[in-house]
Amino acid sequence: MYHNYLITQHRSELYNILENEDDQIHFSININFIVLFDNDPNIGNRVLTEADSTLEELDNAAIIAQKSLIVDFNANGKYASIKQNVHCRVYGLPVCPELHRTIFPKNCDATKFLQVSGTVVRISAVKLLEYKREYICSKCKYKTISKAMLENKYIIIPPKKCSNPDGNCNGSNMLNTGDLQSKFCKDYQEIKIQEQVSQLCFGSMPCSLWVTLEHDLVDTCKPGDNVTICGIVQRRWSPFIAGKKIEIELILKANHIQINNTCGLPNIVTPEIKEVFTQFWNRYGELPVVGRDIILKSFCPQIFGLHIVKLAIAVVLAGGSEAKNDSTGVKTRSEPHLLLVGDPGTGKSQLLRFASKVVPRSVLTTGVGSTAAGLTVTAIMEDGEWQLEGGALVLADGGICCIDEFNSMKEHDRTSIHEAMEQQTISVAKASIVCKLSTRCSILAATNPKGNIDPIQPLCMNLALATPLLSRFDLILMIRDTVHEEWDSLVADYILKDPEKNISKFTKSQDWTLEMLQAYFTIIKKIHPPLTEEANRILGSYYQLQRRQSFRNKSRTTVRLLDSLIRLSQGHARLMFHKSVYIVDAIMAVVLVEIGMGYQEESVLNLDINVHSSFPENSMENYITLMNNVLEKLNLPDILHQEMSMLENVQSLIQKESKVRTESRYFHDINKEKSDAKVNIEQINITEEKYSNITNNVHQTKVSVSNGPSGKSDTNTNDFIMGHHSQADNIFQDQDAIENLDLEL
Repeated sequence: MYHNYLITQHRSELYNILENEDDQIHFSININFIVLFDNDPNIGNRVLTEADSTLEELDNAAIIAQKSLIVDFNANGKYASIKQNVHCRVYGLPVCPELHRTIFPKNCDATKFLQVSGTVVRISAVKLLEYKREYICSKCKYKTISKAMLENKYIIIPPKKCSNPDGNCNGSNMLNTGDLQSKFCKDYQEIKIQEQVSQLCFGSMPCSLWVTLEHDLVDTCKPGDNVTICGIVQRRWSPFIAGKKIEIELILKANHIQINNTCGLPNIVTPEIKEVFTQFWNRYGELPVVGRDIILKSFCPQIFGLHIVKLAIAVVLAGGSEAKNDSTGVKTRSEPHLLLVGDPGTGKSQLLRFASKVVPRSVLTTGVGSTAAGLTVTAIMEDGEWQLEGGALVLADGGICCIDEFNSMKEHDRTSIHEAMEQQTISVAKASIVCKLSTRCSILAATNPKGNIDPIQPLCMNLALATPLLSRFDLILMIRDTVHEEWDSLVADYILKDPEKNISKFTKSQDWTLEMLQAYFTIIKKIHPPLTEEANRILGSYYQLQRRQSFRNKSRTTVRLLDSLIRLSQGHARLMFHKSVYIVDAIMAVVLVEIGMGYQEESVLNLDINVHSSFPENSMENYITLMNNVLEKLNLPDILHQEMSMLENVQSLIQKESKVRTESRYFHDINKEKSDAKVNIEQINITEEKYSNITNNVHQTKVSVSNGPSGKSDTNTNDFIMGHHSQADNIFQDQDAIENLDLEL
């Protein structure tokens, strides 16, 4: 029965196995559980209820299926051989609490076949495991095979007496034959996975689970990988020792393992949400900067203003495209790094926490409790062998690592992340283990200055951070807590107002939810925008201008500056959903770097931009001003003329933006479509009720104040009513109009 299913659904895989010339390696046949259950529910139920025996029967069925198909090869004269080391791997269990777990299984789940998701934090060395041993009776010479049980940590217990089926021998002296046969051995490895922090409640400690890998599953993952494992939950205990407590643990015997480092959020990113984002940018095709600012306004909304800081964080989260030299194989890092330097109380920690929520793979830590081993990798002795356990940067591979209180780390601990920041790897040479682990993540760090900031002193002196470390940050933004009466008044009003009333009609309808931001940043990570010729000229001109300055900071104006400009421009292009790096992306990258260089008057363009600045009233007008200043000072009049010609009728665009700002957006939370439809129906009912109130009020007004002929009064009244009907038609474009109708009456 099983082999018929394999021949029907996995014929091509079986053909490939038969054609392979190596008889010693192990092969896998990946079986989708949904397809298996649709074709034969009985087999699907047996996999869930009797997993151990059913999977063994499937492996035997794969051998039978090969014997049935090898006839085709013999008829065609092709070489084929039946492989004994074939394993059926079941994957793709339905995402439901009974079968799929993000919170690790408990004792009640023992013997069940489950799908578990987590992050690999530790791996053991690959070992050769003897799972069978042959014994011979010293009396009758009958041979018996003893199996090692996983429950006993694969300890082989010799038989106590002879099991000769003749029954004539009662010998109790069973001897080991002494031969270590290869057919009784298999590759074996254990990994330790940890619950994903993003799936836990706030304040919960992540649990860990040991997973056993066998045969071709060994060496398929490394510390920091996000994995989804299908396997059997089993109990395991240590050998019994008199006077000691028995330690029992739950483990997962893996049957299938899948690496999910680049999958993002499959449950959030759907074709429907992709279409919604496409429509969003189609709506703002002529006003791309306005669309970008709408996204930024939804970023950490509890912090007022800080337009430039939020833009910098969003660009860093978007990241750049990985560049690789095909001839040498050398890769240039694509993940930019950001350092926020600010006085206490300027919102640095809040920004880091929100950024860690937006990216699906993130690690948030503080410098006070972080060491070199905790950030990179450590070697741990367990059960007499050394094992590697990844730190924060390894676990954040493919995402971001947020480090608060960066200045609280010890100097030698900060030095340990130099390689991780630039080469995106960590070289390990500990306890006879030599390897490299990937740390392809962006670092968002926040630090306080050492006392009051002295503009005369260099940046490394004000921050008490070494110059080599500072040069690895693509952006360094200074957030000062200066006394400014107007700014303090705006911040106080923003904090003290009622949260419901604090949101304007425009902001209320346009804010993106956290789920939308997560989906958007997952989607744009798949965009790889190349630089256009105009963008190359802008970035190159700015880099050369910085290098020509006599007062330049030599540690900041190295070739790393040009690499940073490329990464930031690509990140801005991703943020704006661009397929290539255009002029606007290159200009905004230059603006961000220029603001970071503004400390100690090291900027060369002298842009009048305050880091504390709130969102501009007119985004397009603000961009046009920046574009003129940057391109004129870089002496690129042809690019300026080209960009201005593309912005046909600048004044009409500015007016169009003002019109858009007064309209209510259709863009709502994707997870609340039904709720939104209900709200629209309620608004229609409210509108009809307002119409009725308007008519009654106007009729009463006509009766009380009209002195002319009734027909004339009726005409005026009808005109009055029709005028308000016209105003009510715009209620869905301006929700506050409903509240203003009574005032107008």
